[in-house]
Amino acid sequence: MTYLIDKPEQLENILFIIGPIPSSIKSLAYDSRKVTSAGCFVCIKGQQTDGHDYIQAAIDHGASVIIGTNKEILLEYYYKRPDLTFVLVRNSKKALAQFASTFYKDAHKHTHLIGVTGTNGKTTITAYIRSLLNALGTSTGSIGTAGVWDQHEEITFERSTPTTPESADLHEIFSHLHQKGTTHTVMEATSIALHQERLHGLQFDVAVHSNLSPEHLDYHETMDNYREAKMMLFNQASKAVINIDDDGMAPDILKSFEGELWTYGLEPDADVFAENIRILESGTAFDLRFQGKTYSVSVPIYGMHNLSNVLAAFTTCLAQGHLPEEIIRACPYIEGPPGRFQVIQAYTGRQMILDFAHTPLSLKTLFKTVESFTYNRMILVITGIGIREPELRPGIARAVEGIADEIIVTVDHPGDENPEQVMNDVVAGFSDKPRHLHLEAKRGKAIHKAMSRACEGDLILITGICMESFQIIQGRRVPYNDLEEIHSYLTKHAFVTPS
Repeated sequence: MTYLIDKPEQLENILFIIGPIPSSIKSLAYDSRKVTSAGCFVCIKGQQTDGHDYIQAAIDHGASVIIGTNKEILLEYYYKRPDLTFVLVRNSKKALAQFASTFYKDAHKHTHLIGVTGTNGKTTITAYIRSLLNALGTSTGSIGTAGVWDQHEEITFERSTPTTPESADLHEIFSHLHQKGTTHTVMEATSIALHQERLHGLQFDVAVHSNLSPEHLDYHETMDNYREAKMMLFNQASKAVINIDDDGMAPDILKSFEGELWTYGLEPDADVFAENIRILESGTAFDLRFQGKTYSVSVPIYGMHNLSNVLAAFTTCLAQGHLPEEIIRACPYIEGPPGRFQVIQAYTGRQMILDFAHTPLSLKTLFKTVESFTYNRMILVITGIGIREPELRPGIARAVEGIADEIIVTVDHPGDENPEQVMNDVVAGFSDKPRHLHLEAKRGKAIHKAMSRACEGDLILITGICMESFQIIQGRRVPYNDLEEIHSYLTKHAFVTPS
């Protein structure tokens, strides 16, 4: 197994190896359907499935090496197939990360890694950092909810998870980005990914913290567990960029981090802070204070929460060695991810905005952002999420109550749940059922209904997590795209000339 074992920590994780040493390994997979001839299959035991149950399928697809943690099952298969190699490890997640690193020739070591964690803002901060660094002449890619990007464009890559890919996929991405000449990679680091060892063995130049509020408690069970999972990123980083305005996690990082610390926020005790903030039609202008100096900055973004995200990106660029004057010149080129306060210009006479807000806190933040907009009525689309814990759904209704003139309730990623029940869970949160309330289980139809209800001068606000290319329904990823639904409606009603 010398072809896949070149680090002492790999040996520490291995309990035994039986079978012949194959001449080469041509693929590495944790999904038996993706195993190819002369492939290595790593058995991952998850919450719902166990990779050991798919060993035979992997062998049928051509696997020559099987790695797992169940001694009895591995020995059973070895007695049947002594021509194959079986490896017993203590931790299959770590093994996958370790072997993937070796298989892809440690490509991650050729890129400067920047990790972003927090409850809200990860995707936006990641996009801001990528766009700023590229504008500064640093070839930067990104990995996260918005997809995989090199320094030029989005890369077509099949996702293994919604945000932070599995370790084998990550190392494949690092290899691809290295071949593209990408020198820096900024990526979202979710609490679940950190807890599941997907980032095992990676060393980050910078770890960025946004904020912490309740989420994913169906997985972590307690806020302490949730916080501890996110804190893992800072054990793998040389520098930390911390939102000093956040009480949920910042104090813990500031107390425990032993590397180079940078802080940002809206308070004067931060290393980088903003004051004299002005909301303009073109975005936001503010005075940035750093090391006793004041700089005038303008950015094409909206919302106080996004200003905090800009400060996170700005501070990260400082931590990477760029001068403030250089970063300010790059600020007009800052770009957010699709679906994060994305203004749709094509609906004549109406304002239309897509936003990823899907938690009570993010919705309240969104409403503060649109306070500066002038409109007649607000038509609002809110969503219950089938693949998230049901107890979060009523809070969506409570957060929007009394805000909009018309509300359409729909469903994102129903998963295995009944869409009608998901919507009813949301509606249960209203203390007084709104007069103009509409329920539409299919998200595309809900968007069409919102657009049809809007008159000239109205604001259509479409929220939810489905700013993606699919919906998860009964375990399948069904193709779907918000922008296609919007374009379909506009075309049908002659707002757009079909090409």
